[in-house]
Amino acid sequence: MSITERNRRILFLEARREENDAGEEEVTGWDTLFYRWAAYEPVSDGERLRAAAVEQLSDARFRVLWSGPMVQITGAHRLRFDGADWQITGLKQRGFKGEIEITAWKIPEVS
Repeated sequence: MSITERNRRILFLEARREENDAGEEEVTGWDTLFYRWAAYEPVSDGERLRAAAVEQLSDARFRVLWSGPMVQITGAHRLRFDGADWQITGLKQRGFKGEIEITAWKIPEVS
C-alpha cells in the first residue's frame, strides 16, 4: 500500500469518565486524543459470512502508520470516521513499527 492510499482522516477518542451520585464511574462522553491519516476498507459480506458473523454490523479495516501515540490505543478507545463513531475490535501490527491494522464496527446512531 502506498502512502497516497492513506487519505481518510480518523480521530482516536478516549472515554471521559465522571463519578455519579452512587460513587460509580460512568462514561459521560468521548474526548479526542489525536488524529491520523488512514486507509479505509469496508469488510465484505463474504468475509463476514466466512467469520460466521450473525449480526449486521458495519465492519471496516483502517490502516495507519505506526507512531508513538498509537501505543496507547486499545479496544477501550473509539475512533471517529466520516461523522460516525466506531468501536475498535482489533489491532494488529504489520511489520516492526510499520503499519497498524485496526478493525472496527460502526456504532449505530441512537435516535
